Amino acid sequence: MTVLDYTDVTPGDRVDRITAQARQWSPGRTLLGLLAALLVGLGRAAYAVFAALWLAVTWCAAAVKVGWDDARQARAERIEAVRRADGVDA
Repeated sequence: MTVLDYTDVTPGDRVDRITAQARQWSPGRTLLGLLAALLVGLGRAAYAVFAALWLAVTWCAAAVKVGWDDARQARAERIEAVRRADGVDA
């Protein structure tokens, strides 16, 4: 059976490590990082909006095309029915 060694990390040590890392970050670079995160978020939101709009526009265009094709086919069937009726009567 293997026994793992447990190293206790004191809260003071943790606070010192956090303080040391926080001092490495410059305010300008941090603000630029936040600005970049904001712009990336806005870009993703804009992409989602335009993707939804594109889907809506293409769906409407497809619906118009299907409706147009159905109407053209129904008209051709009516014309064919009238021609058959004229042929039967003649």
